Amino acid sequence: MHIEPDKYAHINSPVHHWDTRFKIVSLVGLIVGFSFIHKMALLPFILIISFLLIYLSRLPVRYLMKRLEYIIPFLLFAAILLSVTSGGETLYSFKMLKVYKEGLALGSVIFIRSIASILIFFVLLETAPFLQTMKALQALKIPSKLTGLVFFTYRYIYVYLEELRKMRIALRLRGYNDNSVLHTLKTNSAIIGSLLLRSLEQAERICTAMVLRGYSGNVQENSSFSARTSDYVKSLITFVIVLVIILIQKTML
Repeated sequence: MHIEPDKYAHINSPVHHWDTRFKIVSLVGLIVGFSFIHKMALLPFILIISFLLIYLSRLPVRYLMKRLEYIIPFLLFAAILLSVTSGGETLYSFKMLKVYKEGLALGSVIFIRSIASILIFFVLLETAPFLQTMKALQALKIPSKLTGLVFFTYRYIYVYLEELRKMRIALRLRGYNDNSVLHTLKTNSAIIGSLLLRSLEQAERICTAMVLRGYSGNVQENSSFSARTSDYVKSLITFVIVLVIILIQKTML
């Protein structure tokens, strides 16, 4: 299966038709609002908001969950680590291992808050062509060198993942199997080394090609932005939600 960037960037949905500039500011503001949450009672609320946005964007839930499967283990590890190292009231004890009530609560909040924020970020990233998103960042006065760096990083991640996919297919066709842990580590190390060498050579070729084509550091995109009344309404609703989250959080202190 080939890796396709911007695979779901042209779906017909209210989120896709949202002006990219307004969408960036609004959804980043929503993620910032989520960062204020530290009460367990508000966690279902932010998850509902995240899944409502996914529903409105019509992005496949299975696709987003597949992207999350690489992130969840790290978040779970951080949550578990907090629950056993934070100190405070002991909730459960087994020999030298202690699970602390405050740590478990904090770990749960961070885990769910992170999942909700990442889902919002996926909605932001997947509901517009990435080049258009970079152009919108430039329109928001983000430095062009920074947006160019982000754009090329994002674009060539997919190129190298495709190279990795082809190398794995080549290994399987040559009868490779991963029965031996040591042999697997050696093979994977060789694959990574080869991929790094290829990426270095390709980076030099790309740099030369871009200079010859007169690249000036600006991301070139023909999209023109024109805000509509619906864009203002969507952004206003988003900021009202952020304000409500902050006010509820303060009243629960």
